[in-house]
Amino acid sequence: MVELDKIKNFAVIGGGIMGSGIAQVALLTGYEKVTVIDLNSEILEKSRILIQQRIEALESEEKCKEFFAYHDLLKNLDFKNKLGSFESVGIVANKVDIKTILSRLCTETDISKGVRDTDFVIEAVSEKMELKQKIFEQLGEYSPPQAVLASNTSSMSITDIAQDSKRPEKVIGMHFHTYFPITGMLIEITPGEKSSAESLDIGREVAQRFPSLMGERFTVQLEKETPGLIANRLAITGTLYFNWLMNQAIENGISREKLDAADFSSEVADVIGIDTIYYCSKYLEKKISPDFAPSERLTDLFNEGKFGRKVGEGFYKWNEDGPIKNLPPVEKSTTDFITKLLDLEIISAIQLNEACRLLDEGVVKSYELINKVLLKGTFMPGPFVIGKTKYKEWAEKLYDFAEKSGKSYLKPCDMMESGRFLDFK
Repeated sequence: MVELDKIKNFAVIGGGIMGSGIAQVALLTGYEKVTVIDLNSEILEKSRILIQQRIEALESEEKCKEFFAYHDLLKNLDFKNKLGSFESVGIVANKVDIKTILSRLCTETDISKGVRDTDFVIEAVSEKMELKQKIFEQLGEYSPPQAVLASNTSSMSITDIAQDSKRPEKVIGMHFHTYFPITGMLIEITPGEKSSAESLDIGREVAQRFPSLMGERFTVQLEKETPGLIANRLAITGTLYFNWLMNQAIENGISREKLDAADFSSEVADVIGIDTIYYCSKYLEKKISPDFAPSERLTDLFNEGKFGRKVGEGFYKWNEDGPIKNLPPVEKSTTDFITKLLDLEIISAIQLNEACRLLDEGVVKSYELINKVLLKGTFMPGPFVIGKTKYKEWAEKLYDFAEKSGKSYLKPCDMMESGRFLDFK
């Protein structure tokens, strides 16, 4: 097994937005070589440019303010202090020259060459099981026997991903809960059925060292694997309500453009990737409930190859400045309809119910830990903060909504309805 201080070479499979972000924080951590691997040389060139831009933005307080001016959570940070903190910007805080950092970045189209001397590798490709399994089969063949092999999957089984790797004990899950890793705090470590304790320990230590502009990393290890992990499982289940709400609005003659103007935007979906969300939804549909099936609109975009920002079109068309929107004025009839129908407590109830299922499955042992995962991952309070006093009322809301929406999966589970979760503090 690789000792932490002997991890010198780091590899990332996938040169998209996520892979580029992971490569950035790996470079900032101080690894001697970080290799981004992708079959497409054009994607690799875009990845190199993106990584360079993001690291050069950390050269000065002024550049940070300019680069992150669009980001609501970051634009008002004290960048002067952040630039002096290793936990925020990594080796930039140690005055390592930006050119030196960027000189450690390599790109490769041949996976056998890209991982032959790696100590730690993380896969960050689309949520397609067959693709991930093929990659890990290759990693098992071409990477050094001591290397730890991680997947950034947001939803899929590590056991299944590792099945053809020939060394499943070295395979773990390491999911960054943000598409821009340096701006997030949460990383979830997931074991497969055969993941060794040593591999998981290394994974946690590696994850904890990645810098984050938001503060100290929060790394949590799940007790066992589950579809969607913790943060994504709660978030995706909550979208079932928003999808229903949007469908109700459309059936009442309110266009998607009018909904967008009223702050019901699909921009994040385009950034994450329509294909990623589609595959994730199909996986949860198969593993958990048919209620997770991708929406008709999402399916249409997927079938048309409109995968979001990375290809220039998804819910919106995109250019270098962002999504191209020609939104109508916000209409009172739209806001009145949303105000009448929207019940944010149902979202909280859905998340509480799903969190209770995770407790019941043994994925986590403490509801306080789930609260902390949500706080660090989404910067919002977890469902138990209020739910521990309102669970009975919320259970009734879920019964009503499950019947109204036709989504039986959203009925309250016994752990929630009975309040048994209170024994899992």
